[in-house]
Amino acid sequence: MSYKRFSFLVVVLAFAFGCGGTNYVLTGTDRSVGTDGQVEVEKIDGGNSMVTIELEHLPPPGRLTESATCYIAWFQLAGQINKAGVMEYDDGDRTATMMATTPESEFTVIVTAESTTDVSAPSDFVVARQQVD
Repeated sequence: MSYKRFSFLVVVLAFAFGCGGTNYVLTGTDRSVGTDGQVEVEKIDGGNSMVTIELEHLPPPGRLTESATCYIAWFQLAGQINKAGVMEYDDGDRTATMMATTPESEFTVIVTAESTTDVSAPSDFVVARQQVD
């Protein structure tokens, strides 16, 4: 079993058995209609939240726009958008996962297709969005 498959399995099992966090349904936008998944937010030490994002049925980024090579998750709060991290995308399974921390308890998760991992602002290619509160 590949590391990516194992990581995805761990995330799926964590959602299935519950880790004490709050789960939110994550659905695709018009740019990626078949995409769905979950966002889990769990309080951790220091008042921060661990955010786990898992997406399924996600097309390769290059199918959305020629220049796209990756997916990036963002946290938006009060007009500010912060890069949460690069999603780990499995082309064979068409899944993407990532974990990030934030001190915020209310924010919007946004996932975009990007041309490179070192972007500082999200593109217009939003594939999923979910309000967390």
